[in-house]
Amino acid sequence: MRRAGYPEGAQVEGIGRLRIASTCATPAEAPGAFQIGRALGTAGYGDQWHGDIGDVQVHDRVVVPAEAAELAYRKPKLLGHWSLENATDGVSPEQSGGAPLRLGTGASIYQGSDDSCIPDIDPDCTYVPPPLVGDGHLRLDGESGYAAADGPVVDTGDSFTLGVVVRLADSEPAHPMTVLSQAGEHTDAFKVRYEPSTHTWQLVMPEKDEAGAPEKVVSQIVGADGGEGQGHRLAVVYDDATDTIKLYLDGYTNAQATATLPDGWHSTGALQIGRARSGDGWGEYLHGDVDELQAYSGALRDGDIIGLGQSTDPCVC
Repeated sequence: MRRAGYPEGAQVEGIGRLRIASTCATPAEAPGAFQIGRALGTAGYGDQWHGDIGDVQVHDRVVVPAEAAELAYRKPKLLGHWSLENATDGVSPEQSGGAPLRLGTGASIYQGSDDSCIPDIDPDCTYVPPPLVGDGHLRLDGESGYAAADGPVVDTGDSFTLGVVVRLADSEPAHPMTVLSQAGEHTDAFKVRYEPSTHTWQLVMPEKDEAGAPEKVVSQIVGADGGEGQGHRLAVVYDDATDTIKLYLDGYTNAQATATLPDGWHSTGALQIGRARSGDGWGEYLHGDVDELQAYSGALRDGDIIGLGQSTDPCVC
C-alpha cells in the first residue's frame, strides 16, 4: 500500500515501517574530470555553487548508512590547551607551543606543596591543598585579576567548544563573576559566569554584536564552592549545523542548559579568563581558581565532553 506524501515506490508495511522499493541502475563510464562546484550541461558548465565547500570524500564502493551518518560529522580540531601550571614573566604557555595566556595584575599561578610535608607525621608542618588539576592552577583575586590571549581563540560564528575547570573562592559571592568571555565590537560574543542570585552557572550569547541585543541564556544550578573541593568542569558547545548552544556541568547537560541560536556572529576580541565587558571597561572579575582551559573548532559530542578538564586531552572520536 502506498500512502499520500511518501515518495513513488514507497510502501508502508505495518505500523511505523516504511519500505522504499529498489530499482536497478547500470553504471556508466565517466571519463571526464571530477568537478566541485559546477555541472556540465548541453551549453557547457553551469549551476555554479555559491558558498563554502569542505571535507569532500569520494568512495569507490557503496557507503552503508552508519558510515553515511559519520560523514556528516566534522571532527573537532584542538586550538589550544592551557594547563596553567606555570608562568614566566606573567606568561603561561600553551601545551603545544601555541599562543600563550598573559596574566594581568591580581592573577598568579598556584602550585601547592611538594608533598614533603605530612601533618600526621610532622605536627609542625602546615597542610597545603593541591592544585585543581596537575601541578598548578590560575588564581584570581576578584578585583583586577585576569588572564587573556592575544586575540580571539574560537570562531564564534562557527561551531566551537570550550572547556575549563573553575572553583569559586566564596560560598556567597556578592556579584556575578565571569570565568570566560570573548568580545565583539559592542558586546561579548559569549560569556560564562556565575550568577549568585540564582545559584547558577550561565552561558550568555547575544544574538547580534549590538549593545542591548537580545541574548540566549542557558544555565545550570549549583552552589558556590567556597574555595573547597575540586571545583566544577564547565564546557560550552556551539553547534552551527544544528543551531544549538549547550552548557555542560561536570560532563552533563539538560534542557535548561540548551537553547536555539540560529546565527552566530564572528567576534574579534581576545579570549578573556576571569572578566567580561562592562560598559566602556571591564567587570565581573572572578574570585577563585581556574585550570585546564581547552578550546576546539567544531562541536564535541556528549561522549567527548566527559574527558574535558582532565590533565590530558580527551579522546575526540
